[in-house]
Amino acid sequence: MVAQDDGVARVALELPLRANLTAVDNIALIPLYQRHFDAAESTRQARAMLDALGYGDIAALRDPDMTPAQRFVTQLARALMLKRPRLIIDRPGAMLYDVPYPAFIAQLAARPEIDGTWEIYDFDWNLALYPQ
Repeated sequence: MVAQDDGVARVALELPLRANLTAVDNIALIPLYQRHFDAAESTRQARAMLDALGYGDIAALRDPDMTPAQRFVTQLARALMLKRPRLIIDRPGAMLYDVPYPAFIAQLAARPEIDGTWEIYDFDWNLALYPQ
């Protein structure tokens, strides 16, 4: 487990979405409460982040209606909204059991709108899945 600090954002099983909120509302919580933007601007930023990740079509879905990949993208978007220089993805295989996740994560990280350092922490037996 990696300790959280101001320079790190995390995507992990123990940081779940709010089940009663849509994907866009879960993401909008970050600019709303951490940067004190109004609801309209927070929602605009959340939609822009989903669009940047190529998942704008999931904005209205709630957690119970999402696939594991859609849930992960929403958690990732929420973490990216923190605008921290390091992103840590903790045990992605536990969250992304519906897609070939090393390729899925690499595809998301390669999007031109996304920056920062992404680190993956996984079980030792999964390390062979990631390029060195």
